[in-house]
Amino acid sequence: MKKLISLLLVLCMASSWLLACSESKQNTDESDTAAAADPSAPSAEGAEAVAETEEIKPDIPDLDFGGEDFTVITAGANDDCGSDWVTYDVFVEEITGDVINDAVYERNDYLMGTYNIVFGEYKTNNTVRGDLVTDIKAGGGSYDAGFTGIMRCQTLGIDGYVYNMYDMPYINLEKPWWDHRLTEDCSLYGDVYLGTGDITVIDNDATWILMFNKKLHADYQLDDIYTLVREDRWYYDTLYEMLKVATLDLDGDGKLKPQIDQFGFVTTANTCYGLLYASGEQLAPKNAEGIPTLITDLDRVTRVVEKAGMILGDLDNVFVSDRTSYGTDDLRYIFEEGRALFYGEVAQCIIRMRNSETEFGVIPWPKFDEGQSRFYNFVHNTAAKAVVIPVSQNNTEMAGAIIEAMAAKSMTTLTVAYYDTALTYKYMRDQESSEMMDIILSSRCYDPAYINEWGSFSGTVFNVIYGGGTGLASAWQRSIKLFGKSRDKALEKLEKLQAQRAG
Repeated sequence: MKKLISLLLVLCMASSWLLACSESKQNTDESDTAAAADPSAPSAEGAEAVAETEEIKPDIPDLDFGGEDFTVITAGANDDCGSDWVTYDVFVEEITGDVINDAVYERNDYLMGTYNIVFGEYKTNNTVRGDLVTDIKAGGGSYDAGFTGIMRCQTLGIDGYVYNMYDMPYINLEKPWWDHRLTEDCSLYGDVYLGTGDITVIDNDATWILMFNKKLHADYQLDDIYTLVREDRWYYDTLYEMLKVATLDLDGDGKLKPQIDQFGFVTTANTCYGLLYASGEQLAPKNAEGIPTLITDLDRVTRVVEKAGMILGDLDNVFVSDRTSYGTDDLRYIFEEGRALFYGEVAQCIIRMRNSETEFGVIPWPKFDEGQSRFYNFVHNTAAKAVVIPVSQNNTEMAGAIIEAMAAKSMTTLTVAYYDTALTYKYMRDQESSEMMDIILSSRCYDPAYINEWGSFSGTVFNVIYGGGTGLASAWQRSIKLFGKSRDKALEKLEKLQAQRAG
């Protein structure tokens, strides 16, 4: 079956960090670096330094897999989040001169030449998770690895469809090319079923960021935001005061209309998560036994939710597309037409605006208050991709070696191309934005409640924010039991899986 997929559907190339995300009293980040990035986290800047000096090699011996096919299943237009999130960083057919394309080609050419494999991709017309499960149940073994959303990866692991990464030969999640924070927050009973980091750049694309219109910012003579970030003075309140200044009823009819008027802030409902996690809060950090557990001290998270709800609920200044028939592209058009001071979306929107003449800057989401030690930027749990290895893969030595080598080589090819060439110089409009992106991508955070969506608990908090920010305590209390039942069911599955492996 795998050979058939490789022959018919895969175009083969010719040869040529452990910081949790919480500022709550139960899980306080002790970092004293206010505007700095997480120093333990892998970064594109670090990748560039490695590329300029000595490339770090993975701990893999000389291996020859005799020309074996290595097929990776990836997301097409019908997978989670649609056509904007089609996988583009796993396989390319040829060199084209595009920096991302050619970095992917270089990495895969290295893998094929070094390990004697035929590297190919199957881009599904369905969903990666669905196709993997179908193939595994049928005993097909058609795929050696897959890339899909973080949450889907986690459920594949809990349901027993993919390998524990710690059981795979050669894969070392402590290496700098893996995202250590995701590893920590996704681990359950010592198992980790997915990996992301340098192996893909779509996790960067799926990071929530803020953009601001530089002309409007100058017209209203607002404080320099880059300086505010550098000097640790960029807070929720600062953002809110600025955005209120910029709203304008351009046609003077007394009504704010997205097709005509000017707004202080345009965004989607996902900014409920953007603001919540920018505060550094985790809803379910891990307890001493490593089990994600809901926090019990709700004082700070309540204040965060109230402030976030107030900002997003200010319909006189903030336009949230989900409250109307407008889509995400419409938000970008408003911003590109110069009718919004701030625009909150994923980092991929920087690339989507590549043909725009709008002068804009990129900044991290603000801190909640002065007591917060550092910035945090949340990552969308279905748009962001990670790699998994299906249990139907019958050559774990090859799978472990190729995935580890792919991640390691990506550190000095794909990541450098994405960040230091494509994103920084091709799409950014100023050097300061590049500096801000370094902070953003090194300050990404994850919450086990959001990653796993147990009992839709994070969605409960989302709804409170979307509804104006009040009533968190009662909504929290109503949802505790459902969270506990959903989590415990998942952990029971893992206990059985571990017992089967041990037996």
